Amino acid sequence: MALNLYGAEVNPRTGKILVAAQLAHVDLNFIPTPMYGSDAEYLAKNPLGKVPALETENGPLFESNAILRYIARLKPESGLYGQNVFQQAQVDTWLDFLQNEIEPIVLPLAMQIFGRIPVDEESFKLNHQLFIEKLTIIDNAIKKTNAYLVNDQVTIADLAVASFVLFTFLLFVDEKQRKQFPSASKWYISISELPAWKSVFGRTRLCKVAFTLPKAQKQEKQDKQEKQDKQEKQEQKPKQEQKPKAEQKPKAEQKPKEEKPKAQPKQVEEDDDGEKQEKKKNPLDLLPPSLFNIDDYKRQYFLDKDIKNQINVLFQQIDAQGWSLWEIIYNKAENEGKMLLITNNMKRGFLQRMDPHFRKYAFGVHGVYGEEPDLQIRGAWLWRGVEIPQEILDHPSYEYHTFNRIDLANEEQKQKWANYWVFQEEDQVTNGLRTRDVEYYR
Repeated sequence: MALNLYGAEVNPRTGKILVAAQLAHVDLNFIPTPMYGSDAEYLAKNPLGKVPALETENGPLFESNAILRYIARLKPESGLYGQNVFQQAQVDTWLDFLQNEIEPIVLPLAMQIFGRIPVDEESFKLNHQLFIEKLTIIDNAIKKTNAYLVNDQVTIADLAVASFVLFTFLLFVDEKQRKQFPSASKWYISISELPAWKSVFGRTRLCKVAFTLPKAQKQEKQDKQEKQDKQEKQEQKPKQEQKPKAEQKPKAEQKPKEEKPKAQPKQVEEDDDGEKQEKKKNPLDLLPPSLFNIDDYKRQYFLDKDIKNQINVLFQQIDAQGWSLWEIIYNKAENEGKMLLITNNMKRGFLQRMDPHFRKYAFGVHGVYGEEPDLQIRGAWLWRGVEIPQEILDHPSYEYHTFNRIDLANEEQKQKWANYWVFQEEDQVTNGLRTRDVEYYR
């Protein structure tokens, strides 16, 4: 009887088993299964109704680490469970370490970033710090072997731990922080570049800048506003305090008050501050004035129920020298786009991590299209300027997207762009693909 593995796609607990099976040359029949199965047939395989579960000729197995050990023991010559009893105990140590020390920390961190659970910034910071402590332990262990967690060969310990480190290096342990853990970083990249790993988890992806929590982005905006308000009060305060001082001085000393051009250094400082603020101005604000007003257009768009008409209005009104239209296409990895729920989360994540200030300069629709297991994430955008702006260049996932500027003289390109806006309803067909879920960026 062939081994049947029931599991969710793009899932660390299922993924590590699939990688181990390839490395051990164990034939597995993978059956994609929802995260929580409820039918009686599946409950007979895993009474918890969770994934993964393995169906063998001797009966079913559940719990991912138990299945992982079983796969490694089927082919002891592979060395995946270590070369001797002591090494097997070391492998078990790391599997327990993962289950007890890493998973309880990483899962809530990732779930908050993906928007699957409510954001709690205090617990996020605490768990982040706790994970850094665990990463230090991993880094020190790799330094001793100069290769992998147990010895100079990949074991299931490496596969299991790396399957969760994947999310941390992708989401919140950024480039600057990874440099503090050179051994762990080198180890993870060596695991993620294995052909078996790439066939399951896709290409190696590392965040340059940590993803921020959706709520944190709003708080950042509020903090900036509060800081500006405080600065304004501080600038006004010295001016108010000068009056009583002048009143206390003799009348003969009131003349210098009229000579306050000498107080111009303060103005110069203020001017200097003003210049600094000007340097920090968004480059989009420094573009030549445009007659097209995006705020007016947004209001007009949402008041008119005829979207097709509004897109035609846009084509007539747009200032082609000051604004541009773009198609954005996400270049998914091999294992991505297989499940609608996960692909929707990726699409929402892209929008949530966009600089919130960019809304002032942009308007877009961004959606999921196609069929499982080949879903696509695409969007049609309008933004200030005729180049890709800094807000897009700074996006954590910029390098994984293709940006096609629409030629306003090309009717075919314009029609393709318009279709994203016109066919937003679920199950409509947009440029040959079924519309699944669409959101506005406004």
